[in-house]
Amino acid sequence: MDHRSEDRSQGTMPEAYAPHFEGTARFQYFDSPFDPGPAVFAVHFEAGARTKPHIHHSGQVLYVTRGEGIVADRAGRHTVRPGDVITVGRDEWHWHGGTPDSSMSHLTVQMPGSDDVAWDVEQGDWSEGYSTSA
Repeated sequence: MDHRSEDRSQGTMPEAYAPHFEGTARFQYFDSPFDPGPAVFAVHFEAGARTKPHIHHSGQVLYVTRGEGIVADRAGRHTVRPGDVITVGRDEWHWHGGTPDSSMSHLTVQMPGSDDVAWDVEQGDWSEGYSTSA
């Protein structure tokens, strides 16, 4: 058994993911009992930090642990708060992160490896009206 706490001060941005994020975010990895299955990690977004639009070929589950954030899909931008569970379907276009004024952390369960994530997707409304107040 491995017992650790989600901690906003922990983690780093993996070099392979850095080009696909705007602002400051960190990945805090946890041991996954599902080898070779899904990876389990927290993503800590500072205010205004977010992913660029992408898809996961195997889907993704997010559990918001702290702060207030945005998860966007083709239907629009959705405000998320601690306790919210977001299930992203296979090949579903989306992006997520903190709001312009609030940090946000979420636990992530997704298949490991860059082959499962496609970043070369249309941008949609990703950049419209989203800026930090600073």
